[in-house]
Amino acid sequence: MSRELVILCADGTMRAVLGAFFARQFHHALGCAPFDFDVARDIFNDPLEKDGGVHRRSHEILRQFLTTHRRALVVLDQQFGGERPAATVRADIERLLDANGWQDRRAVAVIDPELEVLLWQDNPHVEAALKYTGQPSLRQRLENEGKWPAGQPKPAAPKELIQALIKSQRAGPPVAVYSQIANRVAIHGCVDPAFLTIRDAIRTWFPAEVA
Repeated sequence: MSRELVILCADGTMRAVLGAFFARQFHHALGCAPFDFDVARDIFNDPLEKDGGVHRRSHEILRQFLTTHRRALVVLDQQFGGERPAATVRADIERLLDANGWQDRRAVAVIDPELEVLLWQDNPHVEAALKYTGQPSLRQRLENEGKWPAGQPKPAAPKELIQALIKSQRAGPPVAVYSQIANRVAIHGCVDPAFLTIRDAIRTWFPAEVA
């Protein structure tokens, strides 16, 4: 096997966002050892499949990488089709991957409810990507409007809210805004379980050297 990790994403937007994150010096952000990872080669989505297809067929989609990549990571949204619980979707995929040769070298991250929840932080980089320059801060404005409850790490409707702000602020194509956030935002403030799954799997596979 010549490659360390392959990442299967549910769609092109998710691929762009994760690609932007892994294009930075991600080992510093994740607290892992550096490893060879090529965004152009090692992260992909199947244009014929979305979240539901990845749920049912990730083992088939990844079969071509069984002998070329040591490990596989699958990332998809929970909110699709019948909207099964994230834990159920994750267990389904893990079972199929294990039965098809990925035992002990796979991880599955199911974003609940969807990708946009990972992008939200009370952070100036989020404001910059959304071209928000007003007062009060974006976090305070959304709290005042009842869209981001006090004490909560994320807004109540992350996808609808970020897309509405992109439109009202004329911030640009959503995928470009998302990628800008992923490329710049700090991750220590991200408490989303799906992101922690990604972080912990990569730390386990590529442990940082202890001085």
